[in-house]
Amino acid sequence: ENIFKNPASSGDCETNLLSPIGKHFVAGLLEHASALCAITNPCVNSYKRLSAPATTSGATWAPASATWAGNNRSHMIRIPDAPRIELRLADMSTNP
Repeated sequence: ENIFKNPASSGDCETNLLSPIGKHFVAGLLEHASALCAITNPCVNSYKRLSAPATTSGATWAPASATWAGNNRSHMIRIPDAPRIELRLADMSTNP
């Protein structure tokens, strides 16, 4: 069983999808977002992607601030369904 999934969640509210341990994990990612940004965005173009202007549809899919949300691709941390957590900060030029 995944420790990030809240067993008491009914699925109706996205803040209840994660267990307390999962919320602490997300809080740690948000706390160290600037350091993670330095590691996962190694070149100038990586930062240009993060500060891109809004498109004609009104949205940019790159995260512009250290936030988290449910199924919303414009936030740094996306939680479409527990226990799945996506850190959307990394650029494609990051070397694994």
